[in-house]
Formats: sequence, C-alpha cells, structure tokens
Amino acid sequence: LGRSEVQIEGVIQMLKGFKASQVQREQEVFGCMIHNLFDEYRFFPRYPERELLITGKLFGSLIQHQLVSSITLGIALRYVLEALRKHNRTNMFKFGMCALEQFKSRLVEWPQYCHHINQISHIRESHKDIIEYIQRALARGNQGGAAGQDAQ
Repeated sequence: LGRSEVQIEGVIQMLKGFKASQVQREQEVFGCMIHNLFDEYRFFPRYPERELLITGKLFGSLIQHQLVSSITLGIALRYVLEALRKHNRTNMFKFGMCALEQFKSRLVEWPQYCHHINQISHIRESHKDIIEYIQRALARGNQGGAAGQDAQ
C-alpha cells in the first residue's frame, strides 16, 4: 500500500482545499466526490482486497481529517461499524479495521460508538489491541471530564 498512502494523502489535501475553497465549483467537486464515495459503499463487498483496503484508508482519513461532519459523519461511522460486524475474515471487515485505524485517535469523541465496537465479539477476541486502545482512550476522556458526543 506504500504508493497508495502517498496518493491518499494527496487526495485528502486536495479535498481539504476544495472544502475550504471560496470557489463554488471546488466546493461542488468536494461534495460530489464525497457523495460518490458514499454511494459506492454498496459495491465495496465486490472490490478486490487491495482496492478495498485503499478505500478503507481513504474512508477513515475522511473521518480523521474532519472532512465529513454531521449527518455524513454519522453515515461514515455507521458504514465502518457495519463492516466491523462482518466476519473477521471478510474483506469488508478488513475495510472496517483499515478505516478504523485511520481515525482511532478520534474515538474518544464518541463513547457510544466505542461501546458498539466493544460489543463485537470477534474484535474482542482477535483485536485486543484496538479494544485496549479504546478503553484507554475512554478512561482518558472520562478523566478529562469530556462528555464526548455520540455518533449514533
């Protein structure tokens, strides 16, 4: 995925520029790109593994870099959670884990979302590192008095 990581960073930077742009056409391109990616979600299970992992990195990066918000953020988080609930040997599960890895530093913002992830037995069994990360993040969030916002 090496070269694709550089390309994803480039796409993220471009999207940040389009989102913040004063040029209406660039804002429209941003909206169209996000809409098309979300619309494509229903076809993700058909993607070859490599392409799906690249898409997972992009998807998670959109969340990490706050390029989606409000309703769109809720949909993005729901899509990742749906993927995480798939059998852990499926490409969709791998997509979900890849996306989650990109925005895990923001998980503390969504305690209820973390609770949903904690409820997925195959993640608790096979991905103890992410469960421990979530528990540490939530503990830090509680110590800081951060109420956080639920994504669901």
